[in-house]
Amino acid sequence: MKKEVFEQQIREYTPNMYRLAYGILQNHEDAQDAVGETILRAFEKIHTLRRPECFRAWLMQITANEAKKIYAGNKRRIPQENMEELMPAFQDDYHELWDVVMGLEMVYREAILLYFYERLSIREIAKALHVPEGTVKSRLSRGKSLLREKLSDI
Repeated sequence: MKKEVFEQQIREYTPNMYRLAYGILQNHEDAQDAVGETILRAFEKIHTLRRPECFRAWLMQITANEAKKIYAGNKRRIPQENMEELMPAFQDDYHELWDVVMGLEMVYREAILLYFYERLSIREIAKALHVPEGTVKSRLSRGKSLLREKLSDI
C-alpha cells in the first residue's frame, strides 16, 4: 500500500477508530492514545495486510486490541469504585442511546459498537475480537436484549 493511500484511509477511518476506542475505554484521552497507537502499529505492520480491501476491518482489529491494552492497564491502576466518576455522559437528549450503550458491559458494548456503529460483519467482528462467530452472535443478541430493557425504563 502506498503512503498516500495509507494516509488517506487513516484520515477517513480516524473517527471510526476513535468511536470504538472510546466505547471500550470511556475516556477521551485514553481513546486518543489508543488511536495514536493504532496508527503507529498499522504503519509498522502494513506489510502484513494481505488484502487491501480488508484494511478497515484490520484497522478496527488493531484499534480494539490497543484499547484493550490501555483498558487493562487502567483497570489495575484505578479502583473499581472510582470508575463511575470517570465515565463521561453527554449533556443533550440526542445521546441517550449512546449513554445506554456505554453503560453495557464491555463484551456487549464492543460487539454493539462494531456491528451497529462501525457496520462490520459478524465474521469481521469475530476476527477483530479473536472470538468465534457464534460468540459474536450471542453477544449481539444479549447486548440488544440489555439495550431493550434499559431503554424501556427511560
